[in-house]
Amino acid sequence: MNRSLRLAIPMLAATILVFPTQASAAGKAKLLANATIKSLTATMLTATADGKDSSFSVDAKTQVIGKGIGTKSRAKGGKAAITDLLNVGDRVAVTYQEDGTTMRATKVELKAAAAK
Repeated sequence: MNRSLRLAIPMLAATILVFPTQASAAGKAKLLANATIKSLTATMLTATADGKDSSFSVDAKTQVIGKGIGTKSRAKGGKAAITDLLNVGDRVAVTYQEDGTTMRATKVELKAAAAK
């Protein structure tokens, strides 16, 4: 019993120390829901929600999901740029992280494609 207790206490302490770090890191992501793409380049996405424009940097790590995105990506050999997957006027939800004055999009979810 004493030996089990000596092993359990350090494990419990390690768990307590690690948990707050993971919780605070997960809390940094923010969401801009129900936005419309106003402009789009290979490195920047500007979306409008509630009458306010927000600009986000995008890169190869930005995940783009939604109906038809996988098909478009496969058509480009799996190396599609964000400009190949999304268009101005598309309705999206943007998950992003703020780093000072810069907002970096980590995920863009296509909710509805723009009417053609």
